[in-house]
Formats: sequence, C-alpha cells, structure tokens
Amino acid sequence: MARLLLPRPDPKPAENLRFLRAAVAHQCNLACLYCPKKAGMENHVPTCLRGDRLSTADYIRAQRAVAASGIVNAVAWTGGEPTLRSDLPAIVVAGRRDFARTEMTTNGLHLPDMFDDLAPNLDLLKVSLDAADPVLAQQITQGKPEDFDRALTAIRLGLQAGLPVGVNVVVMRRTVEQIPAIIALIADLHADVGRGTIYISLLDLYYTPSTRDFWRAEFVAMDTITDRLTELLGPPVEQFRKGCVIRWFDSGGMQIRIKDSHESTFRGDRCTSCPVYCQEGFYGLKLSVEGWVTPCPNGDERSGVHLSAYLDDQQMAARVAPLTRELAGTRLVEGSFATFLDRNGLDLTGAPARPLLPLAVIAAGRP
Repeated sequence: MARLLLPRPDPKPAENLRFLRAAVAHQCNLACLYCPKKAGMENHVPTCLRGDRLSTADYIRAQRAVAASGIVNAVAWTGGEPTLRSDLPAIVVAGRRDFARTEMTTNGLHLPDMFDDLAPNLDLLKVSLDAADPVLAQQITQGKPEDFDRALTAIRLGLQAGLPVGVNVVVMRRTVEQIPAIIALIADLHADVGRGTIYISLLDLYYTPSTRDFWRAEFVAMDTITDRLTELLGPPVEQFRKGCVIRWFDSGGMQIRIKDSHESTFRGDRCTSCPVYCQEGFYGLKLSVEGWVTPCPNGDERSGVHLSAYLDDQQMAARVAPLTRELAGTRLVEGSFATFLDRNGLDLTGAPARPLLPLAVIAAGRP
C-alpha cells in the first residue's frame, strides 16, 4: 500500500488556482455513452497532429513550460484513460515538482497496477462512478460486469492510503435518481475503510456537436439539483474559482460538490467571435498527448500552439506565453448558458419534465 509523504486531508483546491488539463492518453478502455469520443475526449488536437505522441521526456517538458508561466499553477491528468499510459508515474512525479496542486481522473480499472507510484504525488484522486446500480453503470460505460467493482476498488485504495478521493458522477436523466444510492454506497465504503477523505462530485452533462442528440435527451440543469439539495440540507458553502462557482453541501458528514460551470462562465475576447460557443468557457489550458496547448475544447488549429519535440525549453515557453497572458485576462460572463444555447441552436423548453431528485436518504444523513 502506498504511504503518502504528507497528510493532505482537504479536497478543496485553493480558489486562485488555474488548471492545466493534461491529457496523457488518447484512448480509453471504456466507451461511456456521454463521452465526446469524436472530439477526442479531452485530448483536443488538430487532425494533422493527431496520433503523433510526444515522448515521456518531451511531454514532461511541455507541461513544465506551461507551469513556468506562473499563471497555470495546477495540473489535472486526464485522457482518454490516463492509467493506460505506462509512463504515467514519471509524468506525475515530474508534475509534482512543477505544480502547486496535482489531480488525476480515472475510471480506476488499471489503477492498482501503478497506484503505489502515483499516490504520493497526488493531491486528489478522482474516480468516475455514474450509478450505484452495477447493471446501469455497465450500460453507461459499455464495459464489463466486473468494471463496477474495479472502480470501487480504486476508491478503496485511495482511502486506505489516506489520499483525498472525489467520486465523479455525470448527472443525466437516466442517472439522477441514482444520486442518493451513490451517496449511500460511498458513505458505507468510507465507513468500512475507516480513514481518508472523500466527496461526491455532481457534474453537468457536457455538450459537443457529436453528442448533440444525447445531450438534448439527457441534460439535467444543475440548478435544479442545487435547489433541491438546499431545501433538504441547507445553504451550501460557496467556493469561487476561476471559471465557475463550486457549492459544497454536507450530508451527515458526506460532502457533496456541485460545480456550477454553465450559468456564468469565464470567457476571453476570442469567445465573442468563436463559431463554437462552448459550454465550459475559458478557465484554464489543455495539453494533448501530441503537445498541443489550447484553451478551447476543440481541435481548431487557430486556437492553440504546438509544443513539438524540436523546440527547446525557451521556445516552448515563448509559444505558451500568449495563451497564459490571455488566460489571465478572462472575465466572468453572466448568462453565458443562455448564450451557449442560442449560439448552438439548442432549446430546452420542449424537453421532458425534469425529474425530482429523491433525496430522502440524503436528508436523513449518514454516519
């Protein structure tokens, strides 16, 4: 079992952090229904560069060039599925030196294979679990029956090591009624382990043109969940971060996190003329396995810079500098969700009635 170098009990990142979302893998061992696979998942890169993966050393130099700006001071490793990359521990160890905060999101299926090397270098481990019902979870991930238990094993590993763990739940119409059962399941698992820090993170369904029909059928506005939780648990603790407001609810000692990332988001000047007005806004930078750095959730070659293996460290830093300066100048735009709907020709008025979150378990609280 991994032993952490320092106790890190608080899962809340500082409000002044700006994140690099570093995709270390362009493939995944699951095929979740909501995942924007045609958009590269989170590995956003122009078509002409796709698949030309940087070496371990060059990827580390690329993420270091972003950190050296002093503006992007946290990193979240993602993919695809990051644990499919065998050199992930080396990348994470280097990131621990370069960034003030380190996080990783995983489906957990291969996490045990490298957990001991990763855990001492992470401030937060995030594990995806979208349903408490194993059958429904398998339908969503399109994986194997045993994948559900593997995800729970990954959560257990993090807790046993004393590592703060976040359980990511993408809220959809087909899963919203699972939320109380997920909270009960995770509370019981936490109680059984008897150590560590854990919370539930409720995430809104993300839109891309390739997932348009699915998004329209499954999207649940997070403000309805927030309102329901407030009725039953009282007002949340609000944390204001660059890009969104994060609300923390307490249910019998179990923290429930909701990221309000659509009503008001941060935008830059480029967003006013962008033909793809995205749902998430401009809150950080993204790094692909090919070394493409961009603030935008698309592969438009006009929106980023390429940190190729042929550049030296100074040249990489020079390419990143305009993006980090632009990031520092982003601003909060009220009502951006309405603009997003209008610019993308989306209309939620004809959507089915929103389900009422059945929170009897949450309201009762759990030890």
